Amino acid sequence: MGLYRVHQFSKVEMFIFCRPEESEHYHQEVIKIEEDLFSSLGLHFKLGAAAYHKFDVEAWMPGLERFGEISSASNCTDYQSRRLGIRYCPASEAQATSAKKSKGNLAPPQFVHTLNATACAVPRMIICLLENHQQEDGSVLIPEPLRSFMGGLSVIAIKSL
Repeated sequence: MGLYRVHQFSKVEMFIFCRPEESEHYHQEVIKIEEDLFSSLGLHFKLGAAAYHKFDVEAWMPGLERFGEISSASNCTDYQSRRLGIRYCPASEAQATSAKKSKGNLAPPQFVHTLNATACAVPRMIICLLENHQQEDGSVLIPEPLRSFMGGLSVIAIKSL
């Protein structure tokens, strides 16, 4: 499996702590970020079967002749925050309009919702980019969004000896 199953790898992860009423909005937002990233790189991908508030993003991997997971986005609601004791104090309508005259009208602390999503699992992204952008002559086209990071290079070509 080479780069696909490794014991340790680098990845870019997104984390969100938010109010319960915002968690679904943010879950959709991180999924959109993942979709925009993979679309801009010219990858063929799909959302895998969803678990409760979790989606896997799978890209086509020609070498494996199947889709493989390259990312996921999870809305853990208050599962993690209850175990870690992470709470916030919501502002009441009265507090928002007045300058906190007394502490007697404070709303009770609530557990935050936690979300996480992988923006890029580096080894799997390398697999997808190489396999999906390799040309018949062995060269690899660099997707437009990555060219500025490659010194303007648009193709990785095989050097003749």
